[in-house]
Amino acid sequence: MDSPSPDNFVRVGKAEDVPPGASKVVKVNGKTIALFNVSGMLFAINNICPHQGGPLHKGKLKGYVVGCPWHDLQFDVRNGFGTDGGGQCIATYDVQVRDGEIFVSSACREF
Repeated sequence: MDSPSPDNFVRVGKAEDVPPGASKVVKVNGKTIALFNVSGMLFAINNICPHQGGPLHKGKLKGYVVGCPWHDLQFDVRNGFGTDGGGQCIATYDVQVRDGEIFVSSACREF
């Protein structure tokens, strides 16, 4: 893992390693983050489900919604909002692709 760049983004891998429909788990400053490619757009969320700690990168992705593989609690990867109306949210992170490399912000977005 590389150090944060001056703009607080950390290089986590190559864009070609996360093709459309795929997910990948990465580490950014000690945080486990799940990357998802939805139709060529990359999204990053906290990989740990807030319900019981399930690994979200292993969940089923339907459109922009990923379901926890343990209990199917679902989150929109674009904004981290739970889709079941229960009020649960998950941290999201900005993603950039530069020269074929993926960079993820070291700070989560505010809700």
